[in-house]
Order: sequence, then C-alpha cells, then structure tokens
Amino acid sequence: MKWIYREPPPEPNIDKWLDQIGFSPLLAAGLWNRGLQSQERLERFFRADSDSLLAPAMLGSEMKKAVTRLRQAFERQEKIVIFGDYDVDGTSGAALMQEVFQRLAPHYGFSSAVMLSDRFTEGYGLNMKNLDRLIAMQPNLVVTVDCGVSSGAEIARLKTLGIDVVITDHHGLKGDYPDAAVAVVHPGLSSQGSLATVSGCCVAWQLMRGLWEINGKKSPDWLMQDSLDLVALGAVCDIMPLNEPENRYFVREGMRQIEQGGRTAFQVMRQACGWRRVNTYTLGFVIGPRINAAGRMNKANGAEPVVEWLLAQDKQRCAEIAAQLEQFNSERRQEQEESIQAGLRQLTDESEAGFERLSVVRGDFHEGVVGIVASKLAEKFFRPAFVMANTEETSATGVMRGSARSIPGVDLFSLIERHQHLLVQWGGHAMAAGLNIEQENMERFFRAIDAELAAMPAQTWEKVRWVDGRLTPQELTEAFFANLMALEPHGEKFPPFVWELTGTLTKGRVLERPGSPKVGTLSVGGRNYPFAMWDNADQVEIGEERNFIGCWEYNDYQRAMQFRAIGLA
Repeated sequence: MKWIYREPPPEPNIDKWLDQIGFSPLLAAGLWNRGLQSQERLERFFRADSDSLLAPAMLGSEMKKAVTRLRQAFERQEKIVIFGDYDVDGTSGAALMQEVFQRLAPHYGFSSAVMLSDRFTEGYGLNMKNLDRLIAMQPNLVVTVDCGVSSGAEIARLKTLGIDVVITDHHGLKGDYPDAAVAVVHPGLSSQGSLATVSGCCVAWQLMRGLWEINGKKSPDWLMQDSLDLVALGAVCDIMPLNEPENRYFVREGMRQIEQGGRTAFQVMRQACGWRRVNTYTLGFVIGPRINAAGRMNKANGAEPVVEWLLAQDKQRCAEIAAQLEQFNSERRQEQEESIQAGLRQLTDESEAGFERLSVVRGDFHEGVVGIVASKLAEKFFRPAFVMANTEETSATGVMRGSARSIPGVDLFSLIERHQHLLVQWGGHAMAAGLNIEQENMERFFRAIDAELAAMPAQTWEKVRWVDGRLTPQELTEAFFANLMALEPHGEKFPPFVWELTGTLTKGRVLERPGSPKVGTLSVGGRNYPFAMWDNADQVEIGEERNFIGCWEYNDYQRAMQFRAIGLA
C-alpha cells in the first residue's frame, strides 16, 4: 500500500467557490480530485434538486418512441410484460415500473406482469433460453429493464411473432443496438452528448417520467419522490459514480425515503436487521446482498420473490419473504466463503496460476457466487479476476459460464470487447462482466487478455490510497465536521475523505469477535474522540502518540464524530 497526498488544485478560485456555498477550503484538494473542477459543477453537486435533473426528453428520440408505444398499449388494453435482470438493479427497476403500471392499469384497463431471467437455467438477460417462457406469457409488448441491448436476435424473433419490445438498459453498447426494437432507451443514445452514468433502474424511472413529461405534463409526486428509494438502491448496488450530481441526488433522496419508512419491505427489514441511520452501507451491504441472494441461491423461482416483496403492503407477507431472503443470504455467505477459499488455493498453486497479470480460477463453483468470488480475488491480488464455473451445461455443451471483476485503471468492458469473437455471450461494465465461453477457447481468450494486461504501465499494478490532507487540532471545528457530514453520501468515485492527524490512543480494547477492530478514545490536541482501527491496530500502544491516516464518520452509538484509522503515516 502506498499513500499519496493530494496536491493543491491548480484553480486559484476554488477556495472562493467553496466559501460561497459554505464549505471549508480544507476540502478543496479532495473535491477537485473527485471530479468537481468548476464552480458550476460544485454548485450542481451540492445543490442538486429535482428541477436540475436530466429531463426524459434529453434521452433522445428513442424516449419519445417508447412513450408513444406504451401509451398505445394502455389505450388498446394490451398485456405488457416487464422483463428484468435478476440482480438488485434489475429487480428494483422492474418493481418500480410495475408499481407505476399498477397505478395506471385501473384507469386504462391494460394488464402487466413481471418476468425475471433465471440465473441457473437461463443466464443473464433476454436470451434464447428464456424466450419461450416469455412468449408463453402472451405479451403484446415487452419492456426490458437493465438488459436488452445485446439481445438483437431474440428481439427480432419476438417481432416476427407480433410482439413489440421497448428496451431500457445502461450496459455498454457493443456496436449496433437491436434495430428490431420499437425503441432503445439508453443514456448512450442521447442526442445531447455525454450523459451521467446511471443505473438500469434509473433509466426505467426516466421512461416512467416520460409517460407524463414527453406530453408536457408534470410527473406525479409519488413518482418523483416515493420511487427514489428504488432508484437509490439500484445506483448504490450497481456501483454508479456518486461524484455525478444526479446519482448523488437519487441516493440522498432515496435514503431519506427509506429513513421515513414509506415502503413496507424496508420497514420490515429494518426491524429485522436493526440498522439505525440509513446510509450507503445500509443499501450496499445490508439490503443489497439480501436481494441478490434470491437470484444467487433460490433455484425454485429465482429473484421473482424480490419484486413481490418490494411491492407488498402487507407486513406479514413482507416478513415471510424477508425471512426467505435472510435464509438465502446465510446460504450465500457460506457458499461464498467456501468458494473464495477454493479459489485462493487454486491461485497459490503455481501449476494453476500461469498468468502474469490475470487471476483465473475454474471449477465446481456455485454459479450464484462467482461474481462475489471474482471481486474478492481482484481485491486481494489487485489484478482482474475471472471465475469460471462448471455446470450441467458445461458437461452437455462444453460451454462454461463465469464472472469477471476488474481494478481501477483497467477497463474490463473494452478489454473483453476486443476478444469477443472467442465468446458465446457476454456483457458488462468497465469494472464487472459476465461471460459464456466454450472450453476449447478458454486458453486462447485468457492468454490474449493477459498479454494486453502485461503491456500496461507498471503503475497500473501499484495499489495506492489517496490522502486528502493533514489536519491540525485547531481545524477540528463543529463547522468542519458539519461539512464532512454534508459530503455524504459516499460511494463509487466519491469515497470518504481521508486525513492524516496526530493523536494519542488514551484507552482501547479489541472487541472479542473475528475481524473486530481495536476501539477506544483518541486524544487530539486535548480533545477526545471515539476511535476504531482494523489493520495495523496491533502496532498502536496505549499512551503512544502516532500519526494516523483515516476517515471521520458519525458514531451512531456514541452520537459523536469518530476517527476510523485505516493506516499509520
């Protein structure tokens, strides 16, 4: 680990800009390096509201086509099937869309249903394995959520059967998009140039807004406010960049909706899990894994109970589904740990490693956890990781299915795209991808990927942590801490600010559970603050003055700002 201290921003006016919006110049370097490099962008970031959001019309002519076809379906009283992915982004987006349709259906008389792809028997997205199940539902119109841009052949077949398709997706566009679709609502097809990177759930939400706003009407408050809990969930769990003002607004307002307890599902889970303040950790590490666990572990009906749970208003039914999700999550944790250990054993065996800059493991991994295992391996070895699972399909067809995760600075989507001719099917983002590949092509594919990685600059493989500044005791004021709280929510591309300060641990103890931190009290300039430290905690002695590197965060239990040390200077 290498610590690098931020340089002062090259813009001399940034201190003045920050002062105008009530923020300390101590934050200048950190904000600049998180992409907020103009007065306009700073103001948009901190003052984002519903009026400053991207309008549906800015997604281009495809939005208008999609709205026109949806309104035809309403007026003709057709059957609409919402087809979604099985992860948090897909299920939250499908639930949001179904919630809107359920409000409109009594007025128009149309019907709607939700179908999610099954991870185990069908795989990701709209494909030939789930097409017959979709056709059997007899839809007149299919609207995809968080998938579809890679399903050209499937959409063409639906068109021959008289079934129209509207795509809402945010995944990378691989060449031409499906021209048999009535419309493709996608941020990459905007006529307005580059748009913010948003989740699949957000794209679905924009289409729902378009039902009103494309026709010059005002979207209802229940859509503009109440639905943002689902948009926030999709943004955090699909790792959308929170240095984008739009995503920041969605997450901030969505967390507020969850805090207020408007959705029965979240009320019930909050009571069961006992979380206090709702933050991005709540979304990403409490709610999200339990939702994903259904798609990962439930071989009976996949992720479909999640949509019912998100829409249910009966507390007893919500509690029943929440208990199922908890059970799936427990099974997922056990399977995940066993798979991680198997992957580590494989990579530490020299005969199995074999690549210079790539981690590849293959074997009898549970399909539901390959993505998580790839993420853990990429984090541990700080290089892209592929985890390939043997399945029943592998034995029958010779095709292996797997997941990949990357590291900062390595665009996984572009990397795979250059060698996609060796794959059966794939899709993803810069940091994550899923793929199907014939066994006979695996060696060639991974060698090609590894060769490209090996040619990248040496600094790509150097794990660094950035320090946003050094703090003196005099700078630890109420106003400074208020500024830090106002920076939330933190997440992708907008991590918590990291500081160096000098202090003395006046008392402390190690909590008696695996992986627990050393907690205690840190004295800085004669004032005491709650303190916690995980790594290197054994190097800190009581009464010893040290230079710590870490983050300030609010301690809900002690109701005070706590310093969470992540290293020693």
